[in-house]
Amino acid sequence: MIEPAAPPPGDPPAAPDPAPDRLEPLLLEDFVALVRLPSLFRRIDAVIRRALLHFELPTDTPFQLESEQPVDGVVEYGLRWSDAQGNLRLFLGMSWLEQGHDPAWEVRVEAGAPGIARALHARRWPQLCARRAESRFTEWDRFWHEEDVKSQTLLGASAAATRFLEDEEPESSAAEYLGGAFYALHASGALHALLEAARAAARGDGMESEEAGAP
Repeated sequence: MIEPAAPPPGDPPAAPDPAPDRLEPLLLEDFVALVRLPSLFRRIDAVIRRALLHFELPTDTPFQLESEQPVDGVVEYGLRWSDAQGNLRLFLGMSWLEQGHDPAWEVRVEAGAPGIARALHARRWPQLCARRAESRFTEWDRFWHEEDVKSQTLLGASAAATRFLEDEEPESSAAEYLGGAFYALHASGALHALLEAARAAARGDGMESEEAGAP
């Protein structure tokens, strides 16, 4: 009969891998983040309120505020507006990416449905309206337009939060930026033109941009 040999000296055998569905334990940093989030959101709230002191949509606008309180808190935090039919949505607030990139103050326009987005992208409405809005925003920044034709995002203006850190009052400067971008979308006529194009796309009119007073 062969006796079992003793294991050779050295490191003890590795512990078996934990069950694949077992979650990692919470760390102290996780609790610190949870404590700081309410304070962060209160500061973003204050910037949004100041931005709307610089410009707020007029009372006869077709866009209505979806909620009095900023929403989400996952990848963005801010206010949203939409028209009665839900063809377009507006966002104003702070946006950050899941990859952990620098958070940005942002004003953004989105299509309410994939079909509307595809029609607007096909007729270059985001590019045309971004150019038009930019004409009223030159002292601040540039408007971007979404290149991915499958995206419901159309256009917007974004500035990294760190961009304002050298200012004496960075949050005041951020509020001016947001208010200025919101104003540029409205005052340039870009928002109105984009809404009319979205309504036509929702009806399936097949309207070309040149036929609807495109910027």
